[in-house]
Amino acid sequence: MKSVELKYEGVTFNAVRAALCATYFLYEGMTQEEWEEALKYVVPMQHNFQNPIEPGSQDTWIQFWIDEDDRLTQDYNTGNQNQTVKLSMITVRFLGVRAEVWAKAFHHLTKRKSVPLYFQEYCNASVLEYISPIVPINVDYFGANTTIAHDLSFNLSYDENMEFDWEPLEYISMPDGKINGSVSTGGKT
Repeated sequence: MKSVELKYEGVTFNAVRAALCATYFLYEGMTQEEWEEALKYVVPMQHNFQNPIEPGSQDTWIQFWIDEDDRLTQDYNTGNQNQTVKLSMITVRFLGVRAEVWAKAFHHLTKRKSVPLYFQEYCNASVLEYISPIVPINVDYFGANTTIAHDLSFNLSYDENMEFDWEPLEYISMPDGKINGSVSTGGKT
């Protein structure tokens, strides 16, 4: 059975992944193949994730998680599009050779001209000014392989838009009078 497809603008795991990838890896003239390769270094945090860092590697990885996605306003309908204002809290983890410096660079993102454009383009969002403290932690991969990670959180304020291919429910009417019905007791009174 084919599911209903909804047109969507807002914060999703794919959208946040693309915005973070653009923030750290995108450059003018980047090819589609290079973009696909860069996306491999930005992944959702998962407990079953293997340590991606090879010994002696110069790689740096970005993991992220959408911690909360809260609706701030009542949704409203404009024809076949439904909208609401939302707030998402995102946690970002940096692992690898440049992890500490990349985490520190995140504290300097709100005034960079390109970064707000990436989050607007991919997430229909604005990055709020406050970014949490950086928390260094040990990440233990299956008890045999640990690495230092640098975690921080930030918030996105965004307009969530969904386009439906059906008409919104306008009202429900009930007829006058009583509704008579019987309740089955399974033969017992």
